[in-house]
Amino acid sequence: MRRMIRTVVLLGFAACQPEGTLLTDAQKAAIAAEVDSVAADWWAAWAALEYDRGMTFYEDAPDAVWVENDRTIYTVAGMHEAWADWGKERSKQQIDFTDSHTIVLAPDIVYTIRELDNTVTDTAGTVLPTISNIETLVWVKRDGEWKVLLGHESTRQRSWQDLLDLEASR
Repeated sequence: MRRMIRTVVLLGFAACQPEGTLLTDAQKAAIAAEVDSVAADWWAAWAALEYDRGMTFYEDAPDAVWVENDRTIYTVAGMHEAWADWGKERSKQQIDFTDSHTIVLAPDIVYTIRELDNTVTDTAGTVLPTISNIETLVWVKRDGEWKVLLGHESTRQRSWQDLLDLEASR
């Protein structure tokens, strides 16, 4: 009985969806390719330590949010405040992707998942331990441009101790 009720409810939700919201596989692939191209530019900015360019990829909206290991930052202004010193102790960084997925949710909403290893060289020339992260982003298309509205980055368990040691040394 529960199974039948669940099926009826799900069919009801499906029937209430507006017409024309379903995308073909070709449309999804085209949208995913478009976002992947923008995401590559996003990553190129951060890899090159170009903070100002990296920040242009955010949608400056009241509901913009970034979540990281131990905090949640609301609004792009809040991100600027929280990250005021980002990159100042870095001379370069090498970002290597270990896995990547792009999921088209709607014509103007895409979700990306990137697993990566990040090796930073500090301004003294010391190569710091490689930190493995997972980043998830919700991209929205606003005024014809793809922007990050919601973001999350966390450190993978295998890098927890390296990150704690690195933060303790500062």
